[in-house]
Amino acid sequence: MKKKLLFLEDDALLGETVYEDLQEAGFSVEWVKNADKAAESTFENRYDLYLLDVNVPGMSGFDLLSSLRQSGDETPAIFLTARSEISDLKDGFGAGADDYVTKPFDMQTLLIRIEAKIKDERVIITPRLALDREQFALIIDNTPRPLPKKEFEILEYFISHKKRIVSKDEILTRLYEDEFISDTTFRVYIKHLNTRLEGLAKLKNVRGVGYRFEIV
Repeated sequence: MKKKLLFLEDDALLGETVYEDLQEAGFSVEWVKNADKAAESTFENRYDLYLLDVNVPGMSGFDLLSSLRQSGDETPAIFLTARSEISDLKDGFGAGADDYVTKPFDMQTLLIRIEAKIKDERVIITPRLALDREQFALIIDNTPRPLPKKEFEILEYFISHKKRIVSKDEILTRLYEDEFISDTTFRVYIKHLNTRLEGLAKLKNVRGVGYRFEIV
């Protein structure tokens, strides 16, 4: 499956070049030219990595990523920017960046940096608990426990937004485009996942609001 990137760049010439090179390298890329559209896209889609310019129309790339991090979005992010001062670097990593690349840059170098951020299919949660995206498995004490695809997707979403409460409606909208899943069926998914987590973590019910992923 192709890795999906969100690419924010308002320079048409540079954007087209990078966009084409990324596609040629095998990525699925959504290219947007302002921060508002980028923010909207993060609510509508799931990405494997954000590639963000800083000086763009609307809020800056720094402010965009900072707001995403505050909402619990932990998608890997790389800034691409001409801002090269130490203070800019500090602001970029302070906003939640995983890497910072200054313009002009070599495309091959950028591709190596992208691969370094998304090549690991394991999401480490605790020393005893991880997710394996390739096998759709929960890993407990280094032993893979395969999950049904829908349970895996739901658990992955909760983990990706573990700093906040997530509602059933949000999950259905983001993951399944409002596919009908009854309250009873959804509660069964939650119950199964809590059993599979074996007391190492849990999806805690916040009555009337949703659930929150918590490490026990």
